Amino acid sequence: MTDLTVRQAVQADRDSEVLVWLARLQLATSGQISALGWPGHGDERKKRRLRRVREAGLLEFVRTRRRTGHRLSLYRLTPMGAIAAARLLGDDQVTHGVRLAATEGIHLEHRLQVNDTVLRLVDCLGRDAVEVLLPHQRRLRWLTSSGAWHEVTPDVVLVCRKAEAALVIEYDRGLRSVDGVSMQLQRYREAADQPDLPKWAGRSSIAYALHPPSPARASAILQAAAAAGLESRVVVVAAQDLAVVVADAFAKANAAFPRPAPDSGSESLPLETDF
Repeated sequence: MTDLTVRQAVQADRDSEVLVWLARLQLATSGQISALGWPGHGDERKKRRLRRVREAGLLEFVRTRRRTGHRLSLYRLTPMGAIAAARLLGDDQVTHGVRLAATEGIHLEHRLQVNDTVLRLVDCLGRDAVEVLLPHQRRLRWLTSSGAWHEVTPDVVLVCRKAEAALVIEYDRGLRSVDGVSMQLQRYREAADQPDLPKWAGRSSIAYALHPPSPARASAILQAAAAAGLESRVVVVAAQDLAVVVADAFAKANAAFPRPAPDSGSESLPLETDF
């Protein structure tokens, strides 16, 4: 593995939060990554620090366009930035796939809205209260008895640090067909039976955050969850209410489990449907 220069190592230590958050998000706007990396700092100071990290060769920006036609600069880790993040996190897998996030089209729009959701949740819950799993940690993949590979990757997985609880979040903009949602839920059901997958795969709540809110869409998702045998684990909330609902659920979980969690979460959070 290529080693960091002295300047890169010093910069990585100084601005570790930005690198760690970009490892989690893969792709982010300057506003998103600055808010997560340097909370409480003024705009000008954030700009200076972001520029220094980029000049050190730890992150780079990609120019693209949103579907509205507006130009946008997105930040991602460079290969050296990924090495620095991997060392900060103690996880060599961070160095793989750092450039895989889509930089255009429908998947980009989805990713940016998921980032905003993460930002709101972190602001509401507190940075020390939850862990946001890395992309490779939330990807679930297993070999079926027929020899085929099945997988499902949640948009976000939150682990409550204090209680033995985790929450899977799917940000739903109504673009996936109901059949597609049914297949996704079936994959979650299959994942629950895989002994080699992390505990949260089979026991965490699955929250569908709808944007825009739609009672008809919520009903269809809940029906698909019941058909998959996941009615006790799946909840549907309006995206704008997600942070408040999750904060309340984590507070209940903390009260019920007043001890540190030994692993990446195992129990389901007591969420309530908001439709």
